[in-house]
Amino acid sequence: MQNPRLIRSILIATAVLLLLAQTGCFLPSGSPDVFFVVSTSEGESPLTITFDASGSSDPDGAVVLYEWDFGDGVPGTGRTTVHVYLVDTETVFTVRLTVTDDDGNQSSATKRITVRPAPPPPQTTRVEFVWPFHYDAQGDDAANLNDEYFALQNTGSQPIDLTGWTVSNERGAAYRFPNGFTLDLGAIVYIHSGAGTDTSTILYWHASGPVWNDQSDIAVLRGADGVIVSLYAYNDC
Repeated sequence: MQNPRLIRSILIATAVLLLLAQTGCFLPSGSPDVFFVVSTSEGESPLTITFDASGSSDPDGAVVLYEWDFGDGVPGTGRTTVHVYLVDTETVFTVRLTVTDDDGNQSSATKRITVRPAPPPPQTTRVEFVWPFHYDAQGDDAANLNDEYFALQNTGSQPIDLTGWTVSNERGAAYRFPNGFTLDLGAIVYIHSGAGTDTSTILYWHASGPVWNDQSDIAVLRGADGVIVSLYAYNDC
């Protein structure tokens, strides 16, 4: 024997569905399923990450909009996108993806991205002979020693204390830098063969005679440990 109440419920439900269909109204559809992957979840600044939401779907339609919040105030759109993170200190960003389906329903998902500042570049120590190397003084070299000079430049990445450093010629005559003399980054110092008062940019060898041979010679720069740092050879024969 059929249940009158069950038959009545089925008829009412069918009537409601027919009425909704005739009036253009529909029951709410399901929300989309949101899913995304990232090319990496951590790294050093500047960190470039690819975001891919191709795994998102809608059970009763299609996903029509992908909206990204990268956590650093910059938005984005698209099923796949690329974003670059820049930081000065280690920062954890929360990335949120919101997808919208063709019924206007939305779903969201989040992931965390950790970005660390890039390490500072390695410090380098580099001092080089630079132009001019004025080995032939005007007139009599012996009478014009301060017109015989050479130049050194700090081409490294930090100031250098030249205490104990030396410059020598091919015959072994050597000049020793004053204690505490520091050559700043990018700075040039001129070393004259004669006498005078040292400054931060001009030093004096106080040699008793010409240091550099007018025809050919080799200038050797050594660090405080005696290791050769730079060479300058010339031949004017």
